This record gives sequence, C-alpha cells and structure tokens, in this order.
Amino acid sequence: MNNEILTQSRLKELLHYDGENLIWRVRPAQHVKVGDFAGCVNPCGYITIKVDKKSYQGHRLIWLYIHGSFPVNGIDHIDGNKLNNRIQNLRDVSPKTNRKNSKISSTNTSGITGVSWSKKSGKWQSQIDVDGVKIWLGYFDCKYRAASVRHLAMEIEGGYTKRHGV
Repeated sequence: MNNEILTQSRLKELLHYDGENLIWRVRPAQHVKVGDFAGCVNPCGYITIKVDKKSYQGHRLIWLYIHGSFPVNGIDHIDGNKLNNRIQNLRDVSPKTNRKNSKISSTNTSGITGVSWSKKSGKWQSQIDVDGVKIWLGYFDCKYRAASVRHLAMEIEGGYTKRHGV
C-alpha cells in the first residue's frame, strides 16, 4: 500500500482523531498499542506519524482526516504552536501568508518583527519582506515610529497579524 496515495478512508481505518490528537485504532508496530497517541515530535517541533511506511506531518493528516484531501498549500498553525493540532487552529494558506504569521525571531531584540537597532547609525531601522525580497523602510529615532511605518507598509502589501508586535 505504500506506493498508493493515502486516502481519508484508509487514514480513518488506522487512526481516530479525538479533536486534538490522532490515536491508533490498529497496532501498526510491535511497540505501539491500540489507543496510543500517534507519532512523535520531530527536530523541527512538528508531530510526525508513519502511516503505511511513509512519514507525514500530523497536522497534514488531520487536515486529510477532516476535509478528505491533503491541503492545497501549506498548513498554518494560527496560534503559532506547532503541537496544537486542533482543526480550529489549522488553516490551508499560501507560503506567503504563512510567512506573515511567523513568530518573532529569537534573536530579535526590539520585540517587533522587522525592527532592529542599528549600531552604525544609532537609530532604529525598519524593513519588510515581500515575496522573499527585503524592502528597506529607513532609520528612525523611535522604535515605535519604525514599527508604525512597518505596520503601514505591511497593510499596503496585503496583510498583517497581531503576533508581530505593536
């Protein structure tokens, strides 16, 4: 069966979705029991589940389980929690939209995506990313002015989420 495309009916034969997790209906391996939670967390922080000798991300399987087909684009975890696989937290979005909803980088010191301190100028700098191209917005005396300009630029470019600060 591993050469065939996984279907919703095959998935439902093997797993049950309890509204949050996928749970085994069958015993897929000797170390797994019926009723066990399916999958494990991969190095990127997503749940990965092996079905018919092929690995899948858990959120993609949940999408298939509920909607009957794999997502057209990619799955965005609306709240940013990669382990929150409730269907209400999942949406099928383009990579561009998914990038707009990404978390602030752990190296960000301003607390605002696209706003950073420039040692060279002694001012706050602001930029946005549009289709993989960085657009420079300028230097500012106040980080909140830099954030405001960035916010306006994001609205003009078609989207902004509250997770980006300010």
